[in-house]
Amino acid sequence: MLLSAATCTASAQDDGTKTIVDVAKENGNFTTLLAALDAAQLTDTLKGEGPFTVFAPTDSAFASLPAGTIEALLNNTEALKSILLYHVASGKLTAVDVVNRTNLTTLQGKILKVNVTEEGVFVGKARIAVTDVETSNGVIHVINAVLIPPEDEPAKWYFFSIPFQAENNSVENLLAGVEYNSLVYFNSSSGVFENVSTLEPLKGYWINLPGGMEFNASRQFASSRETASAASIPPSLKLYPGWNAVGSPSRLNLTADAAFISIGDSYAKVKGPWKPDEKGSGNYAFVGHNGLKGTLSGNQVGTDVFAVKPYEGYWIYVKEEGMLA
Repeated sequence: MLLSAATCTASAQDDGTKTIVDVAKENGNFTTLLAALDAAQLTDTLKGEGPFTVFAPTDSAFASLPAGTIEALLNNTEALKSILLYHVASGKLTAVDVVNRTNLTTLQGKILKVNVTEEGVFVGKARIAVTDVETSNGVIHVINAVLIPPEDEPAKWYFFSIPFQAENNSVENLLAGVEYNSLVYFNSSSGVFENVSTLEPLKGYWINLPGGMEFNASRQFASSRETASAASIPPSLKLYPGWNAVGSPSRLNLTADAAFISIGDSYAKVKGPWKPDEKGSGNYAFVGHNGLKGTLSGNQVGTDVFAVKPYEGYWIYVKEEGMLA
């Protein structure tokens, strides 16, 4: 659970003039962080107009680093500056803003991942202990560990769908806040991957994100689900012989037999969901064979047990034209 700023011992709240640096000094638990900012010549930056969001490690967090680490960093200002900027994001991001993100772009240039668990909210490998410490030029979130920028990671592809009709289905609206390299849909009629400007139900889309970023479709579209429009006519999608990129027709987890009942025996196989790996590639979790039952071998299964989940993308191999609904 996120804690409020009021739980921060001796936390100095902004009176309208106290900057991030001023508040950290008055708090008394950030002497190492402040010394590091001075050594890296970043103190004046965090006294600037901003606004900034700072994930601030306490003195005890710095003390948990291996022996000699702090001294070594203080003598390597470039490395120290890189690490410190990895703790800062542009703009004022409150606790609510943070938990609604999966990734944050830091001033260091790399991505900081956000993960909400039963144990708390984590940025990278650090747990947020205190949130929303207000200052005149931003906000401080107190963390229990020092963040180390990751090595450069390759870009990743994600395969997703939306099981609802959005009132505003533009990419600009539905993917607001997502930094991506490419977004495409496979047009099975022409056999060509096409760029898209709108997202529609029943279609499977590929999105490519820069290294270090992750994409969770269910989480991304959480607010859109609440404003989904009630379609007067249920959506449908024409399928063509060969592989088609599709999504689930339901917001429930179904077997392929149930999800694709509208096309019956006109399809032979379905594969998915796509699982990206750390190398920028990935694999399909399962291949379902229409007409067969149970687990066949390895990841080969019958469509009676193949799971079709909302927000995932799937490839379905169609033998003849049909209409998915």
